[in-house]
Amino acid sequence: MTIERINPTDVYEPNKDIYTQVIKATGGTNVLLAGIVPFDTDKNIVGIGDMKAQVQQVLRNIERALAAAEATPSDVVRINALATDVDLYIEEGAPQVIEFFGNTKPTSTTYEVRRLVHPDWLIEIEATAIID
Repeated sequence: MTIERINPTDVYEPNKDIYTQVIKATGGTNVLLAGIVPFDTDKNIVGIGDMKAQVQQVLRNIERALAAAEATPSDVVRINALATDVDLYIEEGAPQVIEFFGNTKPTSTTYEVRRLVHPDWLIEIEATAIID
């Protein structure tokens, strides 16, 4: 199984170096994560009103969900981030995402939504990984 991350020189560079433009994956098994939200293990919302804290909790939950499938953040090839305020997410949440994925940035789409299922959630992130 191989994952190749490509930023073609004849396509615009990824915004703020948050993501990879193209990922070419061959072989492997898909691991699909549902929208992950800022709950702790007792279903308490972490960081009400605090985008940075909520993104950090979502990333902790993503890491745990990946581990349950024997995957790691470097196996993630795609994320969809749904935020109630994209500007706030870019300012306070995206730096956490960049740090989380390091040099193995997935492809990514960010959506601004009026609200999420729970009115205190500011962010929800879906992820897809490919593992051997």
